[in-house]
Amino acid sequence: MAGDIVLGYDGSDGSKAALVVAVSVARAFDAPLSIVFGYEPNPMGGETADYKAKLEKIGEEIVAGARAAAKKLDSGVQTEVLVVPMRPVESLLEAALERSARVIVVGGTGERPIVGAILGSVPHKLLHRSSV
Repeated sequence: MAGDIVLGYDGSDGSKAALVVAVSVARAFDAPLSIVFGYEPNPMGGETADYKAKLEKIGEEIVAGARAAAKKLDSGVQTEVLVVPMRPVESLLEAALERSARVIVVGGTGERPIVGAILGSVPHKLLHRSSV
């Protein structure tokens, strides 16, 4: 699926706003939309397999909701959902590379740029690490 539009989606208000933009961009380019939920369970602690399974289930529910919302916005846009066991930035970079993405769309939390630079927001990291 060369030229996909890749959307980072976590169910937050920022990602819901980004979904609307991503569907519009996918329609404009007549391109498929890949909705990506990236997660990385903490490798420390006891029941990491249970924790990973729970995160994966939550991710699947979140992207299923996003897919349904995308279909309501524009039923003509082809969508796929991905739940990737990698940190959000890495999952988006990987999806973009695998799909020769045209663009990566993500939402923000409304934080100031300096906060994102210090704490490591996904949009800030993507700006520095992605060529897409």
